[in-house]
Amino acid sequence: MVEALARDEHWFSLSRWLFHEGRLSGEGEILAHGKPYPVRLVYPDQFPEVPAWVEPQDEAKWSGHQYGKGTLCLQLRPDNWVSGATGGDVLRSAYDLLIVENPLGEGGERAPSEHRVGELQAYDWGANPVLIGAGCAGRIRAGGAAEVIALRWMAADDVWPILVHDAEDRASTRRPPGADINSWRFEIPVFLSGAVTPTDLSDRAAIVRASGFAEEQAAVVQESAAGLVLFDGEDELGAVHLMPEGASHRRRVFVLPDDGGIRTSRPKEAATNRVAVVGAGSIGSKLAEMLVRSGIVALTLVDGDVMLPGNLERHVLDWRDVGFRKVHGLKRRLLAISPGTQVETIDVNLNWQRSAKTHAWQVGAIARCDVVVDASGDPATALFLGAVAEANGRAFVSVQVFEGGIGGLVATSIPKRDRTFVEGRASYLAWCEAQDTAPPEAGPGRYEMLAEDGAPVVADDAAVAATAAHAARIVLDILDGDPPSPESAWMLLGYRKAWLFEGHGHNIRLDVGKPSEAAAPPLDKEAAAFATALFREWLDADNSST
Repeated sequence: MVEALARDEHWFSLSRWLFHEGRLSGEGEILAHGKPYPVRLVYPDQFPEVPAWVEPQDEAKWSGHQYGKGTLCLQLRPDNWVSGATGGDVLRSAYDLLIVENPLGEGGERAPSEHRVGELQAYDWGANPVLIGAGCAGRIRAGGAAEVIALRWMAADDVWPILVHDAEDRASTRRPPGADINSWRFEIPVFLSGAVTPTDLSDRAAIVRASGFAEEQAAVVQESAAGLVLFDGEDELGAVHLMPEGASHRRRVFVLPDDGGIRTSRPKEAATNRVAVVGAGSIGSKLAEMLVRSGIVALTLVDGDVMLPGNLERHVLDWRDVGFRKVHGLKRRLLAISPGTQVETIDVNLNWQRSAKTHAWQVGAIARCDVVVDASGDPATALFLGAVAEANGRAFVSVQVFEGGIGGLVATSIPKRDRTFVEGRASYLAWCEAQDTAPPEAGPGRYEMLAEDGAPVVADDAAVAATAAHAARIVLDILDGDPPSPESAWMLLGYRKAWLFEGHGHNIRLDVGKPSEAAAPPLDKEAAAFATALFREWLDADNSST
């Protein structure tokens, strides 16, 4: 096609074929407005699945639509390339660009740009980014911003961003984090100026003079070890970073949309409900993180296990948390995502020997949650939690992954609608027996620190994550008032051809039946009166002591 183009078109001539830097290339000349442009057409190894390109033979700068002094950015490019296009098509695209812009002649129009990469995504160290939410920027402009400060991230990807926020930003659940020396994140003061951003950054005094600060504030800025001066005297905010060693440099301000929370669309009343997650292992940790990222702001985490190197294969935690209790490491991670989240931790297993009084308040903390999730992998713990949830009128979800990662189980019990978890499990076991097969193994089920029989279920991270995601979806649907139907309260999730699963994606909705109608016990009026009298006596004594 290239040789045919040279034969049929007056504007292109082909000089030779060669290998340039190991790639098949054709060198020739494009004639545009009577000016010769020596070009090189280069075919990549993966052509025609990826496009060929055109570049000047002598590294000349011809157009703003050019990467440095190299490849021309053309109408045919990676984002719209089709494998049926040819090298001749690419050359014609280069000719069209040169005809429009006429760079070696008197100049012409600038060809329109098709770039769709946002300015924020394209920034690098040269941009010196200062990030600020649109709401905060508006309050600064209107003079209504209070307690404006900034966070500076140190030595990260050669970008070192600075995030500006005010008191209103920090009142949000998904507020910016605080300083953290472990993450090389430090707070620096922000000084607001109504002046135009200065061009003279030679010394701190020149910046202070240009900022128009009053004498007292000017002294503070002058003596500050580090800080950020924001200027709003122009259409766009300007920023000058005051460095600890006395140097200063201008930074570019990127105003970000205040779109936190719009990706979850969680109803406010649903987001404030509390969820108990018992078991902070691979499934529980993933499930808890999904809930927080989906807008849930109150969690109670229960687990006595310790994060060990072997857990790294499937857990959301990493080497920074090895040697610590999982619930405490998970709390740190969740607060790093959403610093305003209320995370209560109970760092023991419910089946450990301990004080009955301690056990009572720990179970009470679980019973106060709106949804109780069992991610312990222990059938006895699941049955106990199901009974606690039922007794307190709480929705209950139990989740486990099967040995070998062949699938998983998510069981739901909503009071007054579904069978209790104990009854549902009995129906599940009876169904398995009717299929003439035993339920899939779930492993030893004891996740106690260094216990001899505490080997985890063999299932890779993909199987664990898929199961946790299904459970998180159900918990969120319950909180949103749209729980799964009773017919699918027990879900068997298949990931491969094994047991009763026909393969990946074969899910079984197991109808475990309707709740049994247990007759309410007759009211013992004498016992009720006795209990009421004791309660009033306690209230009177408590009031008198205060």
